[in-house]
Amino acid sequence: MKVHFYTVAIMIASTSWVGGCGGGSSSSSGGGGVTTVATPVISPSGGSYSTTQSVTITDSTSGSTIYYTTDGSAPTTSSTKYTVALSVSSAETINAIAAASGDTNSAEATAVFTFTTPITATPVISPSAGAYTAAQTVIMTDATSGAAIYYTTDGSTPTTSSTKYTGSFSISTNQTVNAIAAASGDTNSAEATANYTFTPDMGTIVNVQYPVSTVLDSNQYQIQNLASGMVLGISGQSQTAGASLVQESNTNSTDSMWHFMQQVDVTTNSDYRANIENMLTHQVIGFSATPPANGVVPAAAGLSGAQALQYSNTGNDDQNWVLYVLSDGNYLFKNHNSGLYLQDDSSNLTASATIDQGARATTGVGCTCQEWKLINTGNAAYTAPLTVQGTGVYVHDPYMLQDANHVYWLYGTHQTIAYSTDLSTFTYTTASTSYGACGTTQASDDWLTEAGRCADIGPDFSSWSGLQTPPSDNNGGNDDVWAPSLMYVNNTYYQYYSIPVEPDTVGGEAIIGLATSTSPSGPWTDKGWVVRSWSNTSTTPISGFGFVEGTTYNAIDPAPFVDANGNWWLVYGSWFDGTHMIQLNTSTGLPSTTNTTVYNIAHRTWGEEGPFIYYWNGYYYYFAPVNACCSSTSPYRILYGRSTSPTGPYVDRGGVPLYNANGGGGGTILLSAHGHIVGPGGQSAFTDVGVSGSSSLPTLVYHYYDGNNNGTPMLGLNRLAFTSDGWPYVE
Repeated sequence: MKVHFYTVAIMIASTSWVGGCGGGSSSSSGGGGVTTVATPVISPSGGSYSTTQSVTITDSTSGSTIYYTTDGSAPTTSSTKYTVALSVSSAETINAIAAASGDTNSAEATAVFTFTTPITATPVISPSAGAYTAAQTVIMTDATSGAAIYYTTDGSTPTTSSTKYTGSFSISTNQTVNAIAAASGDTNSAEATANYTFTPDMGTIVNVQYPVSTVLDSNQYQIQNLASGMVLGISGQSQTAGASLVQESNTNSTDSMWHFMQQVDVTTNSDYRANIENMLTHQVIGFSATPPANGVVPAAAGLSGAQALQYSNTGNDDQNWVLYVLSDGNYLFKNHNSGLYLQDDSSNLTASATIDQGARATTGVGCTCQEWKLINTGNAAYTAPLTVQGTGVYVHDPYMLQDANHVYWLYGTHQTIAYSTDLSTFTYTTASTSYGACGTTQASDDWLTEAGRCADIGPDFSSWSGLQTPPSDNNGGNDDVWAPSLMYVNNTYYQYYSIPVEPDTVGGEAIIGLATSTSPSGPWTDKGWVVRSWSNTSTTPISGFGFVEGTTYNAIDPAPFVDANGNWWLVYGSWFDGTHMIQLNTSTGLPSTTNTTVYNIAHRTWGEEGPFIYYWNGYYYYFAPVNACCSSTSPYRILYGRSTSPTGPYVDRGGVPLYNANGGGGGTILLSAHGHIVGPGGQSAFTDVGVSGSSSLPTLVYHYYDGNNNGTPMLGLNRLAFTSDGWPYVE
């Protein structure tokens, strides 16, 4: 067979199959042939979104045209031509192809977009949930622009029909605040919750006494009610005991000035009871105007709603207050007797408000009507004592007089004797002092050899032997002599002193003696016994002293005086059934045998002692310290009353008698603790004629416990002045 060969070129423009002779062949595009367009790229590539997306479609084939659909159908070159970025804000499926002239269309690109509705940001509630003691201001905010907040305060779920938040609000009771936020086109926010619980601030207990508090008992304060903004005062600025407390506009009147004083010795009582003294009337806040019987507070004074009033400082428990400072710096005054709180009843905003006592709430924030702001006036509660110095200023129960040369002589408990030529520097007498040297008379006395100073009366009288077993001073060398007081009459010094029997487990076993001398510093002559007491009924009295078992008084703290008619008297007593007076024989200084009456002068259940009577300008002024003495935290203070008769009755400035058979006697405060002057008491008084003898200055002499010197007993001196109607005050 003959085979022919085709020698002419054949142009194949596409893949072809050429058959022949039992087989065939194929071809594909090569250089310069047909190509497939690149698949488009959709960006973003699809997904779930909450905001509008700008979608771009690109293709890498030069000159290609993109066609797309948004309904999920397959695109063709008849579909929408892509020219600009697409804005996609709802669920869409974008399919796209690319086509180029002479090339095969691309494969299909797909991007599926889904959208969720935007959720409004959850509100923020401030302050955060928690337990509080004061009202809180609630503020709500939301991060979504234009969002509105809706809330409930009863714990229920809020909706857009709930209260719309328009501004801060205050809450003061247990509440659960729930809130949502809503914005147009958005899904409402998640719920925010804040649970608030309120417990009244009960404060922290306060010790008002120096040096724990360097201010509270030092200065005068105004007491301002937090609810009314008014200050405490006395109705009508009355001096009468029992006058009601009121609230008044602050005009800085004296009746709006108050002084805080510790009432109990804080070393043995941790509740820090205090009295609140009015600086116009020098009475204290309480609830009873009835003289207390044997220290028992009338039931009415313990009731809620009892009217607060002023009264003589009887020491009864309705006059005792415990102060609590709150977290905001204000105070609660809790009555120790009732457990109730001083308040402006019903939060009355006027001067007609009733100031009474009521219970503190147990939930919520507590009534601001029971909260008080203390305004420190910066004014001292009392005038500071005169400046004194020297070895002789350390004294207890001081008595002072001037001799014919106008030298000042100071006497005190524990055989103290000192002198001064200027009422400033006081010097203990010793074996070599310019005045009162005792080298000859007391050369072998233990006071001189062991204490380095002279004894007031020394050596011990032989008649003292057996009163103290062993003697209480100088390691058993000397009897302990208490509270001497003197009078100078007919060129003779009459010194009355007391000696407590030791040992003594119940108190009230004591004796008052008399010694005389022609010199203020002795030597002294024993003139015998004046008053005796033996209260112990379970122990037989010691013999040789004339004690009688079962006395109801205490033969301590004697103080003699001469009345306007020249009669001699002795006032004495400590605690027990009060203070008493007897008339003295003007020849001997011993008890009168013609007038044997024992006069009752004052009786205060909660302690009164150290009586002293000072005659001035037609009145007999009675001074006495009250409360417990003799420690660096002593609540001692000096009360007073007066009478036109030496034997009484004595009445205080508020009109309350000093003597009450049931122990409810009164007394106006003359001087109380202030700053480092702790526990002033043990007082006497004399008329200072000055170093030239030309003056006439009533002067108060007392001891105090120096808060700046570990409570050391110190001499205090203040001048006494008198109001136009004859009531004394210190200056």
